[in-house]
Amino acid sequence: MAKIALLIGVSDYPPGLKPLPSAIQDAKAMAEVLKNENIGGFDEVKILSNPGIIEMSTEIQVAFNSNRHKDDLIVLFFSGHGIKDERTGELYLSSHDTCNTPQGDFNKATAIRSSFLHELMETCLSKRQIVILDCCFSGAFVKGMIAKSGNNIDFRQLGGEGRAILASSSAMQYAFENQGSELSIYTQYLVEGMTTGAADEDNDGFLSIDELHQYAKRKVQEAAPNMKPEIHAFQEGFKILLAKAPIGDPKLKYHKKVEEFAQRGEISAVGRMVLDTLREQWLLPIEVTQAIENKVLEPYKRYQNNLEKYQQAVRSELVYRTSLTAAAQADLRELQNILGLKDENVALIRAKEIRRVRPLWRRWLIWFEVIGLVFCQTYLDGLGCR
Repeated sequence: MAKIALLIGVSDYPPGLKPLPSAIQDAKAMAEVLKNENIGGFDEVKILSNPGIIEMSTEIQVAFNSNRHKDDLIVLFFSGHGIKDERTGELYLSSHDTCNTPQGDFNKATAIRSSFLHELMETCLSKRQIVILDCCFSGAFVKGMIAKSGNNIDFRQLGGEGRAILASSSAMQYAFENQGSELSIYTQYLVEGMTTGAADEDNDGFLSIDELHQYAKRKVQEAAPNMKPEIHAFQEGFKILLAKAPIGDPKLKYHKKVEEFAQRGEISAVGRMVLDTLREQWLLPIEVTQAIENKVLEPYKRYQNNLEKYQQAVRSELVYRTSLTAAAQADLRELQNILGLKDENVALIRAKEIRRVRPLWRRWLIWFEVIGLVFCQTYLDGLGCR
């Protein structure tokens, strides 16, 4: 049995596609955790940084070659631009060469078609295949996939056979940027779930792919509720084991307790007492437990920071007016999407800011009326009018 991973990050693109600085860092971070013998323990980990279309397609074909053994585990990770064909709905994974035609249309010859990957996965003999896509419209990858037939190999010690597709966004959704972080938001929490072991929900010492996805999804939606990561599995793909987790580690146990007590980004007074007692019992240094708490509460704080950014934007649009123009509303909608904010939250902010500014305008109008009356009276006095 071999464990092989191909990790692709595409950060730099020709004009017309926005650079994604975190994409290469995503691939490197995943490589580190998969290579770690105490976590992933992969035999072969290869990183492609800004590959061209030929190199990218060739290496994917090598990863899913037909000479793989049935009990091998193959992992493909991609971070970069995902582009969806609006006519067919097919997803394309961008390469460093991805560009538009002279007519301005997307040049399909410069990106990897999902159907190309589907064919390779179907012909590969490995019965354990994982594809992790951290890109826009990544949920569209499963369109056209075929469920592979089973066999008589005993995979119980391997956690199950099949395929699992982890997608950072739905087939209709853009993936959100993780402002202020080296990693994209979905990859950040995949890596965190493995490095800390916090994704091991059943405490059996192993991380199945569904445990890892559920952990990352929960953390992502704490920071960006509008972002909806997905998992699609064929046969027993949900239960493929990807990594190991420590058993009985006090730091991991404390991490999970903080997760329990961190409701809506705050730790209650009772929760605080419980955590302090456990810290003393487990002989954990304060600086260690504080770092754990900061990590658990970070997505909540990020969401609050994004709400504050949105509020500042609304306030700036209302400096010289008492309502939002159509253009301003369109710009704010785009900002909301980028920040991953809930509709109900932004509606409350907009209503609050409009209520705040309208009384101010009324005060200004009163002052203008007073000043106007004084000016008129002064002018009339100058004319000798009574």
